[in-house]
Amino acid sequence: MTFVTTLDVIPGKGDEVRKIVNKMKFPDQVKIKEILSLFGKPDYIVIFEAPDEETAMSFILKFVPVAVPKTSLAVLVDVPAR
Repeated sequence: MTFVTTLDVIPGKGDEVRKIVNKMKFPDQVKIKEILSLFGKPDYIVIFEAPDEETAMSFILKFVPVAVPKTSLAVLVDVPAR
């Protein structure tokens, strides 16, 4: 399953987000596809794969001390070739 999480960083906690990402040991079941820093809100987007919602939630909860996460399940859309 693919998940997309946006992170709105709590004011003054920007450096801590980077520390979490750099030092975090990602669970074996979680595969990070992208972590993107954005100009404006939200501050970050995390795109990752996890086997189920429970695993995804336990991963995202690591960011709660420094950011407000919003997570959605992402579904691939087949687009016809042009």
